[in-house]
Amino acid sequence: MNLVSFLFGFSGRINRTQYWLGCMCAGVGGAVLFFMLALLTMPNIGAPKTSADAIQILPSMALTFAIPLILMGWVGSALQTKRFHDRGRGGLWALAPFLPMTMIVTTVVSGAATGASLDQVMSSAAMWLLLLQLVNLFMFVDLGCMPGKPGPNRFGNPPGGGLGAGAPINSPSPQSAQAKATPSIPGMASAQPTPGATSTWTGAESAIERAIAAQGKPAPAPALKAPAARSGLQPAAGLRLATSSTFGRKVTQ
Repeated sequence: MNLVSFLFGFSGRINRTQYWLGCMCAGVGGAVLFFMLALLTMPNIGAPKTSADAIQILPSMALTFAIPLILMGWVGSALQTKRFHDRGRGGLWALAPFLPMTMIVTTVVSGAATGASLDQVMSSAAMWLLLLQLVNLFMFVDLGCMPGKPGPNRFGNPPGGGLGAGAPINSPSPQSAQAKATPSIPGMASAQPTPGATSTWTGAESAIERAIAAQGKPAPAPALKAPAARSGLQPAAGLRLATSSTFGRKVTQ
């Protein structure tokens, strides 16, 4: 997963470290963008000197800062959605703060339209403000402090380190792909035996070692034939064996 998918995508899972890293990137990037837009627009509008001037430039400032606000809101929703996926929840939980925020804005606008005082508006919006704080506290603890669910779920595999989010649940793992790519030899154990095949692997190794040792042994020398006298053979009839006493003499028959 690249940086764009990490910040703006809504699929996959991210862990706590990735979530806080993304929040820091969004916050720093939004602050820099706000500052650059303020430097570009303030010379044209001019610094407000009175409250009336400030009210007059609010629409133009709102249009100017709408882009970074929308970008920061998008990035925050994408990060929260992927973090909720890691927690085993749907991404719609990221919309929980919008309900109290919408009610607060509606209360303030209606109070300003009817000419209500500031105390009346704040008292009317106090309940929604409290609900917004509770929702923010829940999301801070659940997304920023709690670990993700172990193992794959319906949103993908567990996230790894760095910026990479979890792969889809149907994608094969590197271990299974390597096991499929490794050819198997009939009669031999696998190059990476499983715990249940330890005895088979050990037996194959012992057989190979015995075969190598047997080939390395020298062949036995052939046995020498015994002399005729020791083997029990007798001379032919009518013949006598020469002895040392008859050496050089003619053998008589």
